[in-house]
Amino acid sequence: MATTTQKTESALLKKVWDIANVLSSAGVGFTDYITQLTYILFLKMDDEKESLGLPSYLPEGCKWKDLTELSGTDLVDKYEEILEELSACDGLIGTIFTKATNKIYQPVHLKKVIDMVAEDNWYMMEGDLKGAIYEKILEKNGQDKKSGAGQYFTPRALISAIVDVVDPKITETVADPCCGTAGFLLAAYEHMRTQSRDVERQRFLKNSALFGADNTSLVVTLASMNLYLHDIGIAKSPILYQDSLIDNSDRLFQVVMTNPPFGTRPQGSVDVSTNRPEFIKTNDNQVNFLQHIMSIVKTGGRVAVVMPDSILTDSAPSHKATELVRKKLLQECNLHTILRLPTGIFYANGVKTNVLFFEKGTPTSSIWVYDYRTGIKHTLATKPMTREHLQDFVDCYCAGHMEDRKPTYSTENPNGRWRCFSEEEVKKAGNLGFAWIDTKVEDNRDMEEVLRDLNRESTLIADSIQHFQACVSGRPVEGQKSKTDELTVLSLNEALQVIRANLQALKVKLIDAGVRGKLTEHLESDGTAHDLITQILNEREALTRQGIIKADKAGSEISPSEVPYAIPSNWQWVRLEQLGANIETPFADGPFGSNLKTEHYTKEKQVRIIQLSNIGETGWRDDNEKYTTYEHLETIKRSEVHKGDIVIAKMMPAGRAIIVPDVSDAYVLSSDCIKFVPHKLLCKRYLYYAINSEMFKKQVLGKITGIGRERTSLSKVKTFLIPLPPVAEQVRIADRIEELLGETTQE
Repeated sequence: MATTTQKTESALLKKVWDIANVLSSAGVGFTDYITQLTYILFLKMDDEKESLGLPSYLPEGCKWKDLTELSGTDLVDKYEEILEELSACDGLIGTIFTKATNKIYQPVHLKKVIDMVAEDNWYMMEGDLKGAIYEKILEKNGQDKKSGAGQYFTPRALISAIVDVVDPKITETVADPCCGTAGFLLAAYEHMRTQSRDVERQRFLKNSALFGADNTSLVVTLASMNLYLHDIGIAKSPILYQDSLIDNSDRLFQVVMTNPPFGTRPQGSVDVSTNRPEFIKTNDNQVNFLQHIMSIVKTGGRVAVVMPDSILTDSAPSHKATELVRKKLLQECNLHTILRLPTGIFYANGVKTNVLFFEKGTPTSSIWVYDYRTGIKHTLATKPMTREHLQDFVDCYCAGHMEDRKPTYSTENPNGRWRCFSEEEVKKAGNLGFAWIDTKVEDNRDMEEVLRDLNRESTLIADSIQHFQACVSGRPVEGQKSKTDELTVLSLNEALQVIRANLQALKVKLIDAGVRGKLTEHLESDGTAHDLITQILNEREALTRQGIIKADKAGSEISPSEVPYAIPSNWQWVRLEQLGANIETPFADGPFGSNLKTEHYTKEKQVRIIQLSNIGETGWRDDNEKYTTYEHLETIKRSEVHKGDIVIAKMMPAGRAIIVPDVSDAYVLSSDCIKFVPHKLLCKRYLYYAINSEMFKKQVLGKITGIGRERTSLSKVKTFLIPLPPVAEQVRIADRIEELLGETTQE
């Protein structure tokens, strides 16, 4: 039976997607196709029910039989007429056909879809089978980036794990206020339906227990049909077409599980604060949804919600609402568990997310955190996250007996993924972005080994390109290995990942080789670094005696144990603080938060605020523009920076550096940045590469602090060591690195 079912499912899926490919070439996207398939499936199943003597929900003239005998433009016209009439119906019909319009305009293509649906008896197919087919159709549609469907599709593996630990009961109500294709609701239903055979409880489960909402008509259609094909919501869909954020009804639920949309409210949307004056005002969807979820769950009710890192960490003046809502959550609810998720598991990739588990009614004390992010890599195509990947989290969670939780983290096992943070630690951390696992694996390959790996991988990629050519042309390439040989054929994404990883490793090794003195000659005519440092110090002492600058505290001597490695004889290890310009503030960090608030910002392009987001791993990132006024700059003059200064990030990650470009008339630091003005005798480009080298980053990582967002400080950065060559060799090293990397860095 299982084999037959599998074959039926596979055969139907093949038919569905064979037609999808035909329509795609005709300009009908996957999402439009699935929507029309949903409408046509419902018409077919209603006809099947009627043939069994069961009542039809459809008005006369709007039934399957009204389509099957038609063709050409008559078919298209009749189909559009039916959609228009059914979209105006009440109950389940109106929900499934919400804002229904035809998207398959060519009669031959519409006929093909109808004929395909006509070949099978869908209503008599067992619910699990037809539901599984539809789920796979939705999942495949979610994988299509062009369709945009991924934005409302949560990975089923994650849904399954969440439902298992939240453990909804058959007598409880379950809600998803932004339900997408109803993945959470369906999983909850499957979880609950085996808990009791009682007729009344089963009736309650099917008719009253579930509630979902979405503000996209297409999604409401897909969600309603998804439940219907699992025999849920036969008379009335539990899915509403509504904007949950402006829903101020008083209905409460015992369980809420959801993955809200991120970002800001679309333009033209109703202002949330208009209907929800009790909310802390903000345009951030995720913040508003968190407030909404807290308002619809009953006291003692349980919540699992997917949220981005910003909910846990944002505390800047511009994100005050986020911080206030987070405090409200901790005061009114017991946020007992956080699951940190990796990137690469959602179709809309790149956002770092977490699942927050909380109960309403008691304040938060300790928080358990499972870190399934650090050191974890998933891709949708080649290494998707499965339910098995989350089993350790499910086991650690101890659903139903959380008092038995035991951490896997300890001083003996500092990389254990399951850790409890006490109430005191939570308060001390300041935010909830807990991270503690050190998975920084040092790449011990030398330059030659990296180059050999790149050469081997380039050969593999060349073979893969031949395979692509064969697929496109339909002609086999002589000597080409089998398409199924995954050891010799890479997908395009895999090829890109492979080559990028080792090219980045090569870049790191090149910079490291440069600051070790392995890319240049060491010439006696260059003089020594000792002479250079002596010249800088003599100049500094003279200016101090004249009262032009203040005397600095002498830095501590460099002990032999601190020295990372041997350097050429005419070089010298120095602390960064020895290399600052002979000015009043060669080093400074950004102003304290209260000195640069949102009220100090201006829309005029006056003084550019350098933020962490501007400090890219490969240089300046010209995005997220924010400005303050020239007038306000005078009050925080110490944090002013200029073109050519070096700026170092305190966090996310700490230690990366840029040279300030010539894109603005004036600059000032944000609070999480450090400025370094090098002495005029030094080569800024060399210092930029030295600060971005493995050697310097190891020093930063060795002295970072913070339970949540790890950071360094100005006082620490000034003490870190730099290998200093004579000036002429500094220039040659910088030139050589730029030549090899193919980049230009301004002085």
